[in-house]
Amino acid sequence: MMSKQIELEIESGIFNPVYKPYLHEQARTQIFFGGASSGKSVFAAQRVVLDVLSESRNYLIVRNVAATIRKSIYNEILKTIIKFKVGDLFHVNKSEMVITCVNGYQIMFGGLDDPEKIKSITPAQGVITDVLVEEATETTANAVRQLNKRLRGQSKASKRLTLLFNPVFKTHWIYKEYFGGWDEGKNEFRSPELTILKTTYRDNAFLTEDDRHDLENERDPYFY
Repeated sequence: MMSKQIELEIESGIFNPVYKPYLHEQARTQIFFGGASSGKSVFAAQRVVLDVLSESRNYLIVRNVAATIRKSIYNEILKTIIKFKVGDLFHVNKSEMVITCVNGYQIMFGGLDDPEKIKSITPAQGVITDVLVEEATETTANAVRQLNKRLRGQSKASKRLTLLFNPVFKTHWIYKEYFGGWDEGKNEFRSPELTILKTTYRDNAFLTEDDRHDLENERDPYFY
């Protein structure tokens, strides 16, 4: 399949400002974590759609359980395609949960509860350039290492592993694996190989006043 050059005109105001610097982030491992309504899943969906349209990227997007992915980032990506007004540039295979762009690049979904199926997922064109793990704290370290190994082969685009999750305890394997250089007093860490961004609902410019009021008046210390 021949790739097709696509020109996009998308208003910059559609993106949350805190995430804009990460739209073209190239670090091999990228972590976006934060509490409810911080906008990280919306940003991830926006970046996925942009990347497949214009950056020669194929995405494998996973959660720990396949059945949960359809109601989360899969739907978020479908909404993003509509919001960007690029529905005519994508074909959606709902049964297989594969979204194919007219340029030949794809967004593929799977669950870590079916490892054999994950192993067999391959794009129609090129190689998998991006693995995105939603709710990464639900996964095991070994599962993520295996996913990282899927990022191999020649491609125009750099390879990237992206993890999305809510705040994590310091005893969790993710914290031990990636947060060695993390400063708790900051919301960002950057190195050539690793990027970490922490966000809260305060970083989400698109919340309503009612949304903010509800979040700020949460009485349970754990959920707050």
